[in-house]
Amino acid sequence: MTELPWRRLALSILIVALSSLPVFLVGATFLQLEREIGLTTTGLGAVTALFFLTAAITSAPLGRVIERIGWRTSFRVNSAFSALILVSIALAARSVMSLSVLLVAGGAVYGLANPAANKALAERVQPERRGLMFGLKHAGIPSSTLFAGLAVPTLALTVGWRFAFGFAALLFPLIWFLLASDSDSPIDFAEIESPSGGVKRMSIPQVAALAGAAALATWAAVSLSTFLVAAAVDASLSEAGAGLLLFFGSLTTIGTRVVAGQITDRRRARGFAGLAGLMGIGSLVFIALSGATGPWFVGLVLLAFATGWGWPGLMTYTVVNANIGTPAASSAVTQTGIFLGAGVGPIVLGWLIDNVSRAASWTTVAVALFVASVITLGVARATRVP
Repeated sequence: MTELPWRRLALSILIVALSSLPVFLVGATFLQLEREIGLTTTGLGAVTALFFLTAAITSAPLGRVIERIGWRTSFRVNSAFSALILVSIALAARSVMSLSVLLVAGGAVYGLANPAANKALAERVQPERRGLMFGLKHAGIPSSTLFAGLAVPTLALTVGWRFAFGFAALLFPLIWFLLASDSDSPIDFAEIESPSGGVKRMSIPQVAALAGAAALATWAAVSLSTFLVAAAVDASLSEAGAGLLLFFGSLTTIGTRVVAGQITDRRRARGFAGLAGLMGIGSLVFIALSGATGPWFVGLVLLAFATGWGWPGLMTYTVVNANIGTPAASSAVTQTGIFLGAGVGPIVLGWLIDNVSRAASWTTVAVALFVASVITLGVARATRVP
């Protein structure tokens, strides 16, 4: 069994978590922000969209920059500015406008995080362990919602929401400490670029098609990370209970990503079947969420976290495994799709919640997941090795 680069994995998780915390903490502390600065549900969708649409614009260009400057420099820049954004929100977000400006700045920085983390791992992980490692790496974002959910009862409802943002910035020195102790050289994959066959390099249109599927599937993540706390309160949970549901749902997502990666490695699979399967099952779960309350709502939400948001690790694995020569640039394309979905999703779903019903938003997510599953199966068929 090959040695796993655990320190680099920890760095990758932390950098993604730190840079995504500004937007997920806004979602988790929405009720406090509503009372203090007048943020509405539609406004929450809009500021979340600004963050991810900005990241969508910067991700692909920054992916090419990362290939030139390296992942270490990218991590330093990203962590410093992400911490600055968190502290700035804690100190200076006095209106929806000031919060929006800071989230736009955070989104621009966030475009660095995932492509840089993918490159850091791709250059040190053997092919037969990539599924597991990218599944673990993609624990970064649910770790953000995990922290955000836990921050509601422990910080936001006790000492105030601003302390939650300031406390999150403490990840910055930890990242720089781990960076200083990592000096491993890249592995030469010239003779082992893919597992035991069955992997075909993906063309730009094929990667772009997967990016489209990712954009649609990301609506599930948006509905869970941004609107869950308010939805859980509507479904008869307390505000603290809603935050804990976000916490445990994030744990479920982390577990699913790790298990899906392990299964993919053991089967020496390309990743498409797992991707399409999770999206398809997630579609059924979100249909069932419409009208659910109480314990039934809690159980379905946990299942929605597992399926509707359990696929990103497999998405990165699929793209990087096929295009190992350009991991940052290639994965930045699918990451752009995720960011587009995360940018458009809050606007559409927030409008549906305010003007139609919350059940309509769950149904819309279900349709998006189904279409994403169909697109993924189409790309899988087109890239199958004869």
